[in-house]
Parts: sequence; C-alpha cells; structure tokens
Amino acid sequence: MIETFKNLLNEYTNGFSVGGIIKAVFDIVLTLVFVVILISFIVKRLKQPLFYVLLGIGFIAFIISLVFSLDAFNATLKYCFMLLGVCLIVIYSQEIRHDFEMRFSTNKTNNAFSSVLEKQEIIDTLCNTADFLSKRKIGALITIERNDSLNTFIEKAIPINSSINQEILTTIFYPGTACHDGAVIIRKNKIMCAGAYLPSTDKYDIPKNLGTRHRAAIGLSERYDALTIVVSEETGNISVASSGTISLGLRIDRLKEMLDGFLDVK
Repeated sequence: MIETFKNLLNEYTNGFSVGGIIKAVFDIVLTLVFVVILISFIVKRLKQPLFYVLLGIGFIAFIISLVFSLDAFNATLKYCFMLLGVCLIVIYSQEIRHDFEMRFSTNKTNNAFSSVLEKQEIIDTLCNTADFLSKRKIGALITIERNDSLNTFIEKAIPINSSINQEILTTIFYPGTACHDGAVIIRKNKIMCAGAYLPSTDKYDIPKNLGTRHRAAIGLSERYDALTIVVSEETGNISVASSGTISLGLRIDRLKEMLDGFLDVK
C-alpha cells in the first residue's frame, strides 16, 4: 500500500520534479480551502456528531479510492460530491448570500443616540412597554437595529415610521391585530415597521418550551448584531436575544441594564 502511494506521488509530481511538487502543493491547498469553506457553511446549521462521522467516512473512502486506483468508485464519489455541492448551494443559498453581504457589503447604519437623555428615554419606553405586555401576557417581538442594516426585513414589513411610544407598541401587539405575530423593528428613535418576519434559528439544543418568537429572535441575532426583546404569550416572561444567545426570564431592572449596554451614544 505504501509503495503504491509512493508510485502515485511519483507519477502525480512527474518524478518529484520541482514543478510537479509545486503543482501538487497548490492542488492540495486549493482543495483544503474549498473543503473548509464548504464545511463552514454546513456546520452553521448542522452540528450533530453524525455529520462528522459521515464526513470522516467519506474522506477515508476518497483516500482509499485514490491509493488503490478504484476508478469506478472514485468516479462515483466525484459525481456524489458534485451533486452534494449543487444541493448545498440550493439549500443554503440564503446563508451564502448573507455571508457575502456581511463580508463585502458596506450597508451599515449609525444608530448612536445624540445624547444620554435621548437614549434613556428610549430605554424607559421599551422597558415600560415590555412590563405592560408581560403583566397581561401579550406576546411581543421588538428588534432594535444596531450597525447591521435590517432593510431586508423592513422593506417586506408594514411601514410605520413613527416615534417610539408605549401606546403605539402595545397597540401593535394587541391580540387580533394584523401585526401581532410579526416583529417591530426599531432604528434609533423610530419604529420603522411592524409585522416583520425574522429568520428562525436552526439550533437543535433550544429548550422545547420556547416558541416561534424566541426562535426567530435567536435566528436574527445569529446573522445580525441586533438585539431583540421577546415577551412570551404563554408565561409573560421577558427574554432578550443577541449574538446568537438568549437570556430568559429577565426582570425589568436587568432589561434596562442590557439595553443600556447595547445602545450607544455619540
């Protein structure tokens, strides 16, 4: 087997010539870079141990097919990898597009408040609204934009473009209204829209008692630097999702602390 592998390398590198070795190194590095990029997209959504087992088996099978020159099996693997690549592009097209947008897009916003007083007024309004909804067990989803623009969701939602006040927010989330199930998106001191639908998380280790609102809040925070306040319709508990994690069962004083640390002042 070792001798076969040496002969394979000798043939591939044209007798271990300088040009052949450079070609082989370039080929291997390019292949590894492609595999790492491909895996990075998959792991974002699939983290089960079974995935790593299957990946290892596939890699070992591919190496064996090369060493022993199993042409039919090697050709089959190549077609399978091609088919897998096409499937991954179709299935993860949104994640791929978002990743490119985050890396190359300059679509950023500056939502820093002009004064500490303005920031505190917004925090008080949001906390009073969350407290009001929580005591009445009215479900709510309030997303606060930071640096990453949320125009993708704002443009598809119901435009509001209003100053932030408790009356408007509580009316939006009152059961039976057209916007009750969607999210409100806030940009600085404005309610930009209502009824926005946020991307749900694909994490499998989230507690079963968390509903669609919580999953949507986590899903958005995995992709953008926004913060989302969630009020549970079942329990009235207040939660906050940011940076891919969610803090559950918050008291109003803790919510104020989190908002104070999240919102910026020029």
